[in-house]
Amino acid sequence: MFLRCGSAKIPLQLCARTRSLFITSVRFYNGRGGRYEGERKSPRSRSRFSDTPVSLKKAKLIQIPFEENAAEVTLDELKDEGLIGKDVHESITRLGFEGLTPVQQKSIGPILKNEQQDVIARAKTGTGKTFAFLIPMFQHLINTRMENPFAVKYVIVAPTRDLALQIQTETQRVQSMNPTLKKFNSLTLVGGTNFGTSINNLVRRRPQIIIATPGRLLDVLRDYNKYFTHIDVKVLDEADRLLEIGFQQDLERISETFNKLNDNSEDHIRTLLFSATLDTKVQDLSANIMGKSECLFLDTVDKNEPQAHEKIAQSVVITPNLAHSIHAMVDHIKREVQSNPSYKAILFTPTIKLTSFISETLHSLLGRSLPILEFHGKKTQMARTKMVHRFKRDHSGILVCTDVAARGLDFPDVGEVLQLGVPPQTPQYIHRIGRTARAGKEGKATLFICESETPFLQYLAKKERINIEDQTEFKASEESIEELAKKLYDDEKLVDAFISAIAYYRANGRVFGFNDNRILSQIAESYGTLLNDRDRKIPVSANLLEKLGLSRNRVVQDMLNVQGSYRKHHNEDTMQAKNDRSRDKRWYDEAPFQNFVKRGKTKNQNFTKKSYNKTRGDNPRFDE
Repeated sequence: MFLRCGSAKIPLQLCARTRSLFITSVRFYNGRGGRYEGERKSPRSRSRFSDTPVSLKKAKLIQIPFEENAAEVTLDELKDEGLIGKDVHESITRLGFEGLTPVQQKSIGPILKNEQQDVIARAKTGTGKTFAFLIPMFQHLINTRMENPFAVKYVIVAPTRDLALQIQTETQRVQSMNPTLKKFNSLTLVGGTNFGTSINNLVRRRPQIIIATPGRLLDVLRDYNKYFTHIDVKVLDEADRLLEIGFQQDLERISETFNKLNDNSEDHIRTLLFSATLDTKVQDLSANIMGKSECLFLDTVDKNEPQAHEKIAQSVVITPNLAHSIHAMVDHIKREVQSNPSYKAILFTPTIKLTSFISETLHSLLGRSLPILEFHGKKTQMARTKMVHRFKRDHSGILVCTDVAARGLDFPDVGEVLQLGVPPQTPQYIHRIGRTARAGKEGKATLFICESETPFLQYLAKKERINIEDQTEFKASEESIEELAKKLYDDEKLVDAFISAIAYYRANGRVFGFNDNRILSQIAESYGTLLNDRDRKIPVSANLLEKLGLSRNRVVQDMLNVQGSYRKHHNEDTMQAKNDRSRDKRWYDEAPFQNFVKRGKTKNQNFTKKSYNKTRGDNPRFDE
């Protein structure tokens, strides 16, 4: 029998089957896309990634606050209590640990004692958070080695590739000290590496430990989720960064997928969160990620103390504008190098374009007297990995970088952290300066800002309880300006660096209460100051000005050399205007995704999807 629809004949059986499928697909879901309580569960029949994560009930929060005179916990005590075995004890002892740090003392015991609790741990930078979850991890693997011995049981998620690779290195260090621990396999799944090789290692080596970034982990879960059915614990390192917008949605998808795939139950997996900048509000952000009924909040930071490490001597240099801040930074580095040939520092800049410009400027000024390394998300993963290993090995040098190096990375013997301009958020300031004074050592942190950025200091004191008392003012001399100007020339990199700075402060300045016109005017006049020509203005097209949201801002426009829009092609266009139009387009390369789209048109047919060229390993969404 047929059912007629217009001029078409539709078999009646097909109509009945379609009606049945439609009813089945909606019967077990409410209007919001989630299940009603008590209804049938079929995790493998549903899509692996639903648009709306299943909402979980908020867990009971058990707070363990900071204790000033808490009794010391040692490795021997943990062994005597039966919390860690002789293999883990032997491995950590052979590494030369003199004792456990506060976060390790406070978290290792609770993590091992009660496996029915999720854990949130907060500790200052450089206090050994990585070993606070690696020690319980190896003990758990030993305890459960007879249960699914070739299954993934621990998944560690990090926000950046470099941090994930560093965690892998630390994992291998622990394993190298004991033959029993060497039997466990670990695998890193990060962007910038060959996808096929990673899958080969996953299938052939059958690792028990996965260390991954969110983007690559999601891509592996799409087609190879059968290897993730026995997970016991997932760890979020630098959890506050992972729970930000963008990362958080991917973490929710990952957690939802893990829970549905788990052969034990949907609430079997424990979640451990570690970071230097966490508070109890993180529980609200992680409600869809943590699955246990109880959550333990372990705090090793006194609520009355600043969150920054107490062994870091902080100072700030205030200048008239960005150009003078660059001069102050250059003079500071020259003095330090002269007084200390083994000077080793990390210099943070706001944008990739500024990082490249500052790196080249330091190269031209310092020559070969000091190694200068340029480190940011546009570097290939191979180049970044080599750079990390080199800077860890070198006894002197300057790593000029963006915030991609701000979290978790441990570089030995870094004596000072320099910052040109303010960070995008106050927690980033804490993580940046945390690259020095690690493992009980002392360090320095110097911030170079212009007068219009000083509200950041009040904001930092209010939000993070960090008061920087050592404040000095600086204004470059005419001789210094003339000397530096001879090393510079008006090229695209210089222009792009200042345009990217305008975009950066346009996006982040209002958070700290900056006056838009004032700070943008100071950045604009810095261009002429650096070139030692006060009348020189930054060339910018009208179209780019519109993208920056400044097309109606007359104050800023008067400070810039505004060209015509590149959308209009007039015969009277000059070569300079054409160059400005091409620069206009290249400026959007600041977002790594744009480079990916250009390459993807010819090399990857799926470039418009949440995908990437698997043979090259490009993952632009997390290429910071």
